[in-house]
Amino acid sequence: MTVHDLWKGLPKAEIAEKRAKNAPRWQRRWRDGTGRDAPQRKQSYREHQKAQAYQDDAAQMGKPRARALARGSVTVDTLLDRHLAAKADRAPGTVTADANHARHVREAFGDRVVSTLDTTEIEIWSVREGVAAETRKKDVEIMRAAIKRGIRDRLVDLDPTESIVVSLGHRELPSYSSEQLMAVLGAASSDAERALLGVLGLMGLRSGEARSLLVGDLRDGHLSVNNGGAGTDTTKTRASRRVLPVSATVLPWLVELAGDRSKSDWMFPSPRRQGSSVAKQYPNQALTRAVTKANEDRKESIPRLTVHGLRHTFAAISLSEAEAGLLSVSQAMGHARPSITLDRYGHLSKKGLAPLMAKIDALVGKAS
Repeated sequence: MTVHDLWKGLPKAEIAEKRAKNAPRWQRRWRDGTGRDAPQRKQSYREHQKAQAYQDDAAQMGKPRARALARGSVTVDTLLDRHLAAKADRAPGTVTADANHARHVREAFGDRVVSTLDTTEIEIWSVREGVAAETRKKDVEIMRAAIKRGIRDRLVDLDPTESIVVSLGHRELPSYSSEQLMAVLGAASSDAERALLGVLGLMGLRSGEARSLLVGDLRDGHLSVNNGGAGTDTTKTRASRRVLPVSATVLPWLVELAGDRSKSDWMFPSPRRQGSSVAKQYPNQALTRAVTKANEDRKESIPRLTVHGLRHTFAAISLSEAEAGLLSVSQAMGHARPSITLDRYGHLSKKGLAPLMAKIDALVGKAS
């Protein structure tokens, strides 16, 4: 069995033409059986799939030397292709975002063999100017995830991104205080809009999650979040599928809104389109109406936020006013990892270490 470069010896112009057409470049050849009369087989691979050709060759041959050859030719492109394919069942928006961040990585390192990369050059790339810190952070994360998968699959040995951290700093995300939020909810144009804004600001749901709620999702004082409203039948991440105890403030609003309607009805039905949930822009419009009305009798106006600001409001109130734990807030918001909550909202937590030490002292005192 051998792997051949079909472009070897071709003029540069012809190679450029084949590259533009994404024509196969690598070809693996082997025989079924032994002897010269055994039929020959061939399999072609695209330009960026050289490592996969060697890997398939190594797997079929079962020889350590062939495996070593394959491991020494794995490119960043190959690992990104494998990782994105394995995550193709995520919400469409997430898949598109991952592909976009992978494109940034490909532009810098796509054709590089992973074993030739070093941490310093990746770190220099991770602090490049003219790109938002959030984007640079996610670029590194998608690269790291692809390489980690390659290590798990025994395609590569080391992760050169291991120690790289892209700092986002403490960005202050706009949010309301609890007093401002309650003023906004009290000024909502209808009971239905009050319930919708309450689910967003007092429970931390994403706008799409709230719009996708069914009457049957409200059971025994709990709310099941099963859909992210992204045109699929699932949430943004697996962690986003969650069952939340409903706030005592919001519960009567939802119970009244649900009434005796069918469990399959939308919790927040469209006022214009029968059989449909409220439109994507509806929560923003409802928030604008409520803020405008709330400001009629206030000396200090409440700022106008986007509807996603209500989600930030939930996190801010939970951590800075209610002094909730980061893990609880992360679970309530449906973040894929607690580290996401820590990165975005950790600085809002006012608990610090003093309460922790006081609790330890109390426990030790009881024990002694």
